[in-house]
Amino acid sequence: MKRRTRTLLFLLAATALLGAAVVAELRHERMLARDPLTTIDITAVRRLELRCIGCTTRRFEKVDGHWLMLAPQEQPADEAQVAKLLAIANAPVRFRHAPRDLEPGQVGLDPPQATLVIDTTTIMFGTTDAIRNDRYVSVEGAIALVPDNFSARLFEPIDLGKGANSAPSP
Repeated sequence: MKRRTRTLLFLLAATALLGAAVVAELRHERMLARDPLTTIDITAVRRLELRCIGCTTRRFEKVDGHWLMLAPQEQPADEAQVAKLLAIANAPVRFRHAPRDLEPGQVGLDPPQATLVIDTTTIMFGTTDAIRNDRYVSVEGAIALVPDNFSARLFEPIDLGKGANSAPSP
């Protein structure tokens, strides 16, 4: 077999292997999306409260189909920001631990760094995993690892001048 033919076969095999790895990763990501953090129907939520260490507590309530911020100041809420907070309830879970498998204090859940109360469900947020940057999250006593693409929403400072009818900032 000529050198050129061997090189071509090697490159074809490497391309096929990479293609199979991409397909396997996409399948894995789709499977993750099937296991949401909670089973909350976010369209039916009426109340929302966010507490975090070093942050001002924010409370929201849905009144006549629109979100209203009740604390720290009563005003129309930014509907897009509330929707982003609610989306956390359906975040995909990478791995679930039984309550006895992990010590809550070791993963930043005692006390939690942030707490999101959606109607009657309490979601507590701990530290992040050093390897995958997943966040430890506790719901109803079970601890899950969730891709951490929502922390900015939890810990962002509130803009009391921004309501439902105000223009977005640049």
